Amino acid sequence: MEKEENKQRLIEELGVHFEAEYNLPPLAARIFGNLVVTEEVGLTFDDCLTKRGASKSSISTSLNLLLQLGIITYFTKSGDRRRYFKISDKSTFFIKKLEQALKKAAKESKMIQTVASYDQQYNPEKYTANKPKIEAYLNCLKQNEKTYQETIEKLTKLL
Repeated sequence: MEKEENKQRLIEELGVHFEAEYNLPPLAARIFGNLVVTEEVGLTFDDCLTKRGASKSSISTSLNLLLQLGIITYFTKSGDRRRYFKISDKSTFFIKKLEQALKKAAKESKMIQTVASYDQQYNPEKYTANKPKIEAYLNCLKQNEKTYQETIEKLTKLL
């Protein structure tokens, strides 16, 4: 029973993480957590229903949301009408996450530079006082952007 208890704890931890990280509703986050830790190749709608114990409409809504977000995909098996849900290709998923982080860092950098430019022109004392902090922060963002880009390239080569 220890493995199942650990699995349920992990699913709950993942669910909380996915709620915060992806703004997913709790049920969708737990379904995604189930798909991440399952040993099976894919889970059917009925599997999700059994594992989560929610209503059919709630399960359906959550699966459709995860599909629309591109977090999961589905496949069918020959002679079986059921859809099997699985997480999207991990490499593609990681690349998408890194691309989002890269865009966010670039936007942040641009905004900080815009504010610094404004302060330099209209509030030079504030600009001078904040310049070392701004430079340190922008340097950090630049290093992160470089790391994100390098990792995206490595993952792309592995596809």
